[in-house]
Amino acid sequence: MATGSAQQKDRPVRSLTRRAFLARAVTLGLAGPAALVTACQQPTSPNRSSETRPAAPTLLTLPTSTPAVTAKTGAQAAPPTPTPKTGGVLAWAVGADADPGDLDPYTNRSVASVRAWGDLTYQSLVMYDDQMKLVPALAETWVNTSPTTWTFKLRQGVTFHDGSEFDAEDVRFWFERLMAPATASPHRAAFAHIAKVEPHGRYEVEFTLTGPYAPFLATFASLNGSAIAPRRWLQGAGAASKTTAVGSGPFKIAEYVPGSHITYARHAGYWEKRLPYLATVTLSFLRDPDALVTALRDRQVHGATIGADLLARVRSERSLTLVSAAGATQHMTIMNARRKPFDDVRVRQALALVVDRTAVVTQLAGGEGQLTGPIPTGLGSWATPLDELPYQRDLPAARALLADAGHASGFAATIRTTAESPALLGIATLLAEQLRPLGITLTTEQVSGSTLATAHRTHDFDLLAYIAGLQPDPDGYLSAIYHANGAQNASGWQNRRFDDAVNAARTVLDPGQRRALYNAASGILFDEAPHIWWFTENRLAVVQADPPTVRGYVPAYNGQRGLLKTAWLDG
Repeated sequence: MATGSAQQKDRPVRSLTRRAFLARAVTLGLAGPAALVTACQQPTSPNRSSETRPAAPTLLTLPTSTPAVTAKTGAQAAPPTPTPKTGGVLAWAVGADADPGDLDPYTNRSVASVRAWGDLTYQSLVMYDDQMKLVPALAETWVNTSPTTWTFKLRQGVTFHDGSEFDAEDVRFWFERLMAPATASPHRAAFAHIAKVEPHGRYEVEFTLTGPYAPFLATFASLNGSAIAPRRWLQGAGAASKTTAVGSGPFKIAEYVPGSHITYARHAGYWEKRLPYLATVTLSFLRDPDALVTALRDRQVHGATIGADLLARVRSERSLTLVSAAGATQHMTIMNARRKPFDDVRVRQALALVVDRTAVVTQLAGGEGQLTGPIPTGLGSWATPLDELPYQRDLPAARALLADAGHASGFAATIRTTAESPALLGIATLLAEQLRPLGITLTTEQVSGSTLATAHRTHDFDLLAYIAGLQPDPDGYLSAIYHANGAQNASGWQNRRFDDAVNAARTVLDPGQRRALYNAASGILFDEAPHIWWFTENRLAVVQADPPTVRGYVPAYNGQRGLLKTAWLDG
């Protein structure tokens, strides 16, 4: 590997961007010599392909990551009862932003809507388990009879909440309803790769695609437009589809009062036998964070979903137990590769080397977060493992890179952020502090959330604070955010080998081969550093420490509440 300045030439390195990723690609059986060449090649900037490249950052031994699920309390929690108890009425609090507005699974694109019914009331052919692995739901099995043909064997004996039985015609009707111009669904584009849907008998359905499309199953599991309702109910539901829902999930929606609450009732005919345990769940929307804390303190609710803004307050309450699990929301800083000096890869690498990501997690997320790469940590096995993230704070190497780029004395730049997100504002402030040793003067410009979104869309920034939400498949991150033609590529960074890798991964159906291609693509990103990847937020919930308390509930990575089907009340 080529090295940079004299200070670096004799420094031993472990190159994640070449050796580790190539080794993993070979181990996973990446097919085809062209793909192996792509994984092997030294990543270079499209504008500086012939220049001498600096060494890749060495690997940092990271602190132990947040466990998949942790429980923390000021008081000793009672040991869990071995056998879950059936029945019970659960009261749960959430913020006002969790109010879905309406429940229509095809026309409402809000995150709150999907979380209100996702895998609780409505389901699809495929779902995620608690480790974000794709597992059967309304389909028991599936097979590729060709690269563009998928045949699903449907689960027999599934009963919708209206008493009708699920079958292949419900799947065909779902597709026709979703794609109909009159529906005007914002989710149509996600299923544009489907050419036709054909039932074969009652319990088999064949999908023909316009071309090979590896994220196909994940689009169902995301539930963005893929919820399946009984066709006869949906044909006559009209406006009722916005205030109620009829699905196949573990809970029926017994009542929805916008601005107030949703009440769920156990679906006795649910296909996962013995689930759910709870008889009723009431989800209350509380506009005031103080009201939420008061409801917990006064035991008006058994538990609540909270954000990092309430973390310190609930930790001080000895009667409460905090439960956290890995989450998908990524915090990043985008560097504008269209503007000087960030068009120079050495400048971007210098910034990547000087920042202290672990300190940011501690100071801004109270330790409730995980370091991340381009694919968020926790997205199944797709992400770069924590112990392989090439992060090390190396000030001498950063100074050498800046000097080599002609900025030995530093430079001035502006980062655009918004006070509407305390995390984004906090990251901008800490980044300015961390860049001072390089002589970089970073001015923080606070704008409205809408202005920040416009700056992102129009590439009007030096650096920009950014949050990326959940995507159901790695392709949603890598293609959308970093591909030359990506709809969310705000940095303007381009790399042909990266584009080739993610283009290939979108059409390769073998998971091992896809993973190798994404590893290679991530390696190029680590080396070229168009973004600074900080951390992903943990999903947080809090429950009463003393009985009656909630057992068996884990906040889901995707933010949905389907795992309430395994929750039960103890005491």
